[in-house]
Amino acid sequence: MRNFRSFLSRAALVRAVSLALPLAAMTTLPACDLFNQAAASVENAAQLPIDVTQSTKISIDVSLLTGTLAGQTIPPGPDLTQDLTTPPAPLDLAKEQPDLAKYASGHIKTVEINKIAVTPTTNTLTGDLPAMDLYFGPTTAKGAADSIKVATIPSIKAGSTAAFDAQIDAAAMAKAGTTYLNTLAFSQMMSGKLVVKAGEKVPSGKIDLKLDLGVHAVVTAL
Repeated sequence: MRNFRSFLSRAALVRAVSLALPLAAMTTLPACDLFNQAAASVENAAQLPIDVTQSTKISIDVSLLTGTLAGQTIPPGPDLTQDLTTPPAPLDLAKEQPDLAKYASGHIKTVEINKIAVTPTTNTLTGDLPAMDLYFGPTTAKGAADSIKVATIPSIKAGSTAAFDAQIDAAAMAKAGTTYLNTLAFSQMMSGKLVVKAGEKVPSGKIDLKLDLGVHAVVTAL
């Protein structure tokens, strides 16, 4: 009888220990994990999102580029190709955006441009503007070679002033963000090629484009 009672006592003890072990495993975390979770919570709480819209302007004077050929019909033979690259223009978000300026000294975590709205404010072109590539680069950029192509402006019909959105290359924009935009000071430029085929007239006129950049920044609290 004592052996049977002893067996029952040992069985009950083993069962109690086996039930307690999973509970302890579920409710106990290593100290390093608790520390990491607490640190992440503090870091996230110290980050602030800021969204602003920055307007810029890019002008393309086709008449200046085509010169005396404007209005003439291309004879049979090779196509006429004209480069439409604009010079790099500086843009300083710290000067233009007060909401960002106060965080400029070491508090900018990330900057990205998630939307580019394009509005032709003037369009006297007599021919369609070809698709143009938009580049962001350093303030010292000389051209496309030392910049990153971040978006494409679709072709614009002659005389059209309809607004539309540029086609952003997300991967390229992310690279530009970590390379140039995080400094808040960068340059922008556009590049494309005008192609006039045989039998077509060489266009003339000018187009002014207003670009509204949707800027999303994450900053650390002051």
